[in-house]
Amino acid sequence: MVEFRDIETTDGWFQETGDSYDVIVSSRARLSRNIAKHRFPLFLKSDEENEVQSDILSAFQKIAPSYGFESTLIGDLTPVKRRMMMERNYITQQFSLHNHKAVVVDRGEHVSGMINEIDHLRLSCIKGGFDLHTCWQTLNELDIELEKMLDFAVSIEWGYLSAEVANAGTGLRVSVMLHLPALGRTAIIEKAMKAVVQVGMTVKGFFSDDESSLGDLYQVSNQLGLGFSEKDLIEKLDAVASQLVHYERKAREELLEKQYYEVEDEIMRSLGVLRHCRLLSSSEAIGLISNVRFGVESGIISAPLERITAMLFLTQKAHVQYLIDGKEAGADTKTVDHARAEITRNALHRWL
Repeated sequence: MVEFRDIETTDGWFQETGDSYDVIVSSRARLSRNIAKHRFPLFLKSDEENEVQSDILSAFQKIAPSYGFESTLIGDLTPVKRRMMMERNYITQQFSLHNHKAVVVDRGEHVSGMINEIDHLRLSCIKGGFDLHTCWQTLNELDIELEKMLDFAVSIEWGYLSAEVANAGTGLRVSVMLHLPALGRTAIIEKAMKAVVQVGMTVKGFFSDDESSLGDLYQVSNQLGLGFSEKDLIEKLDAVASQLVHYERKAREELLEKQYYEVEDEIMRSLGVLRHCRLLSSSEAIGLISNVRFGVESGIISAPLERITAMLFLTQKAHVQYLIDGKEAGADTKTVDHARAEITRNALHRWL
């Protein structure tokens, strides 16, 4: 489960292009479900937790031939593989600390599920580009199959029940990851994000927990699900994301018209560092690769955009350690930074 050979041949959502891919890196839908007559995971005793996990895994095994799901206990994964799953956005950091908990992932690494995290089941689907509708359709079809075997907790008044009030109702959380380098270079970014929050969305930096973000990457999602249908939630985020795409593209046009040489210089300097550096930290890599992605989006650099995007995720610490350190977590920081620089140089040499 979760392998890494090199940037070109490693499959996953981070390698996929899609609609508005120059701005929207990925779309994600997540469903929260709980089993009726069982307490929420925080209050489960070990025997009841094992029962819930066993029932959910049994349901996945029955539909596995159609979807190609593979399940594993977190404790059966090496520390590096756990962090690799975090870096690919399949599990959370807190979930990775519990050896007895289980995760499921489909063969294409688009759909993943955490069992007994905050809810009994948190099921996610991630697609490259702007494709919220496909993400939801995939989860809805899977949800229907699972509900034939699992008695999900639902009420007429509150809809699907969740350990978090924000996730009650449909249990659906939809989000998009956006690359906003042009807006990030202007004062418009703050105004745009405030407007997003005012219409009931949440914004966070993808590589940080605050409203700013390394690499000009931002995640926008619905704040509440209660009182809204799945269609309402998707259409609302769809409209917000489309507006941000328009703002970013407009900002790029104006930026390149007024400051082309300055932008070109910044992008080419970033490319030069990536092609020749011998030590490269994770945070520096994110910033430089983001600039190169902006260069490809703007036509300043000719390179496969999906490969540049994949570099943002596949050059993070655990992925580098997996390649250089016998799949264990013993490499020191300098060794990892040196290997990251080599991986990046070699990849760019093949593409440019």
